[in-house]
Amino acid sequence: MAANGSTLSRRASGTSPGRFNNILKTPGRLMKYLLVLSAAIGLVAAHANAQPRVNAVLNAASYGLPGMPNEGVAQGSIATAFGTGLGTTGLKQVSALPLTTTWEGISVRITGGGQSVNAWPIQQYNGTQVSFVVPSNTPVGDGTVTVTFSGQTSAPAPIKVVARNVGVFSINSAGSGPGVFTDPLAGDVPNLLTRSSRPRQLMDIWATGLGAVSGNEAATPLPGDMTVSVEVWVGGRQAEVVYRGRSGCCVGVDQIRFRVPEGVSGCYVPVSVVAGGTVSNFTSMSIAADGGTCSEPIGVSSDLINTIASGGVLRVGNINLSRSASKFSFPGQTFDSTTDSGSASFFRYDFGRLIRSSTALGIPNFGSCSVSTFQGQTPSSLDIAQPEPLDAGDVINVNGPKGAKQLRKTQSLPGFYSAQLGGGTQIPGAPPPEPLYLDPGPYTFTSGGGTQVGPINTGMNLTALTEWTNMASIETVTRANGQLITWSGGDPNSLVYIGGTSFTGTSAQNIVGASFVCYERASAGRFMIPASVLLALPRSGTGVLALPGALTVGSYTNPATFTASGLDIGVVTAGATTSKSVTFQ
Repeated sequence: MAANGSTLSRRASGTSPGRFNNILKTPGRLMKYLLVLSAAIGLVAAHANAQPRVNAVLNAASYGLPGMPNEGVAQGSIATAFGTGLGTTGLKQVSALPLTTTWEGISVRITGGGQSVNAWPIQQYNGTQVSFVVPSNTPVGDGTVTVTFSGQTSAPAPIKVVARNVGVFSINSAGSGPGVFTDPLAGDVPNLLTRSSRPRQLMDIWATGLGAVSGNEAATPLPGDMTVSVEVWVGGRQAEVVYRGRSGCCVGVDQIRFRVPEGVSGCYVPVSVVAGGTVSNFTSMSIAADGGTCSEPIGVSSDLINTIASGGVLRVGNINLSRSASKFSFPGQTFDSTTDSGSASFFRYDFGRLIRSSTALGIPNFGSCSVSTFQGQTPSSLDIAQPEPLDAGDVINVNGPKGAKQLRKTQSLPGFYSAQLGGGTQIPGAPPPEPLYLDPGPYTFTSGGGTQVGPINTGMNLTALTEWTNMASIETVTRANGQLITWSGGDPNSLVYIGGTSFTGTSAQNIVGASFVCYERASAGRFMIPASVLLALPRSGTGVLALPGALTVGSYTNPATFTASGLDIGVVTAGATTSKSVTFQ
């Protein structure tokens, strides 16, 4: 749902750090999606005469969930109400200033702190979403919101208003994957895989939630540096911030200008913003030394990406063997489990999917981390860009020191293959788990091929991996202090994986949480998980469920590549991880 900059604003002269309208005038610019204020996932058209109902109100860029550290909508920001009966079918947007408190029969009222204020609706979609600007004088704290459409008013729904809570707009309009970043010195051209940023280059982050402004914000944008404390982290390195404040293009939209740090490169370099102690959603940007098309160290050249951008496709195959050991403690119970498993996936990306994806081309940069949020008990491994699955046959055969196994097609998830190869959870009184399968040594992978991917015949050598040396000493992780992880042994060229998950919720039906993933080279021997990553996770043990968090450390062999007809890139890895329950506080 595109929303162009002029629909929300009138250009302010002189003081604006950005010129958003130039982006929209340039053919092919994906920045027309900058102000896509809603996720549009699983939406259905609403009847115009239905009683309005508001289910949730979230930051329009990050969609920070209730219970998460970045929940709440900031004074002066753009928020989105999700529900039914909130408007008519189709997409409608404000087309001129000043903003009004009633638009297209829609009005939004926020009540809290003994006061009520009228917000300014600016966009509605299919009657299921209404985006609005939260006035800067809205009282901070817990309150309620009502939406009125065609004379009918919804029941009050909860809203949390905060002083600031930055959400970064993303190209996939879901608060993840590549973010909306532009070059202010080159006509505000957007950062894309084929138009990377250079180290030391000035770039603008487009966001909402920096906080309140003074003046008639409904009449015109109010640009100006807000001088609030803002940190920008790019690929694990803190960037120099030179401006943080309202944009001159749009009411409620912020720009954060920063200088790209040196020493980072890649197609999906993680980016986050910390403002007022709250961590934004994590997005990514493309960085290359020459400012051209990006590349990745594992089989993804700039020439290949240029081919995809010119109408080609990227066909990717991944095969992985993994040993997962875990020890989780609950009140009165401790569970030990060691499981060997195998998986494979085969997918096809066109350029439109590639620029919305956060997982298509591999892993975060060494020394950096990325965070994703989720609802439910298990983080999803599905790519939000929804690549097309490829058929590689019915099975992938695995042969190693302990014999032959098969990875079978997962019928419910096209493109995926998986199998438990050995091990499992030891339950008192139950038969012992199957013998473990993965031992150091050579492994081969073969298949007869399928309708889209030809026969596979490749191999790899599983070497001894690293050992997590300070595991026993970590029981509680103080998020604001960061957490040091140390390891030893293994191939110095292998990849060390560091991850964690924390949950919160008052019932099994409303669990929310966040997971982080960091990578470092084994030769480093240690990694400090930054506070700017851990503070994006909720505290463990909050809510009625009091679920523990998890910390995972392990290593993977340096990825090996393979070829097969129907694939542009094939990658094989193997590794082992160890997880334990911890408390994030």
